[in-house]
Amino acid sequence: MAPPPPGRPDRASGRTPWDSSWPPGTRIRADGIRARSQRGAFGATWWGRRFVAAVEEATGASRLSRGRTYARQGQVVSLDVGAPGTRLAGRVTAAVQGSRPTPYEVVLTVATWDAETRADLADALAADPGQLAAVLAGQLPEAFEELCLDAGLVLLPRSLSDLRTGCTCPDLVEPCKHAAAVVYLLAERLDTDPFTALQLRGVERDVLLSLVAERRATSASAGEGAAGQDGDAGEEAGAGRRRRDPSTPRLLPADAAFWRGRPVPPPPATALPPGTGALDGLDAAALGPRGDAVVALLRPLLSSVADRSGT
Repeated sequence: MAPPPPGRPDRASGRTPWDSSWPPGTRIRADGIRARSQRGAFGATWWGRRFVAAVEEATGASRLSRGRTYARQGQVVSLDVGAPGTRLAGRVTAAVQGSRPTPYEVVLTVATWDAETRADLADALAADPGQLAAVLAGQLPEAFEELCLDAGLVLLPRSLSDLRTGCTCPDLVEPCKHAAAVVYLLAERLDTDPFTALQLRGVERDVLLSLVAERRATSASAGEGAAGQDGDAGEEAGAGRRRRDPSTPRLLPADAAFWRGRPVPPPPATALPPGTGALDGLDAAALGPRGDAVVALLRPLLSSVADRSGT
């Protein structure tokens, strides 16, 4: 058989002279990252499903089906979330094996929050530290998203205008099946580590903890100063003690020590109240060099939240 004229595809082999990938050829099998989900929809949590929905609402059914197949059969050979504070912040880079020998390069991009925006988040969390405790323990309460919205922050992408995708494959429609596969695997990462949603927004775990700690320490110092002034006035006028605002979380001694940067004593050996069992499976090392101290802080914080809510 004579070779095809230049520029025309060789349909028997599925190759063209310019990119060796179109029309589609046979997908090269890879042994990459395999999705935990092997059937049905992706997203075991409400926040994981929300992340997937931002892409699925703008994508055809056949494209999604092939993306799920790629995610489940290990076609995604690498997936990295850009570190906050670097030029890759807000980016997810991945390599996906398709029909050509060299894997396609996929990039997902989310708009990051600037320093002022991250400061607004720290302010909100300092007033309600139980929400941060839940996220570090592997949960993302809907109240956390509401807290972000009240601060004017959109945490999870709502559509492709919030989550842009790009791929080196010749498909001109966004997202392609390679990018869809990356979205599905990223949703599974969000299921187990919801702080990834904050990382995508450029929020660094240790920096956020430090910002919240500074605000808690400042608030505690201001409270102590006000208490001293009230005490002096009370002695002169015979007044009673200053009332505590019931909307302000009660800090246990271990909490106050942590937020001031001093070593935190181990929590008392008492039974954990309902709602704190999630900490038992938390890997302290994942929280950074002060992971053990953070876990010691979270337990009494969640206890105080449970006491205030009456659970």
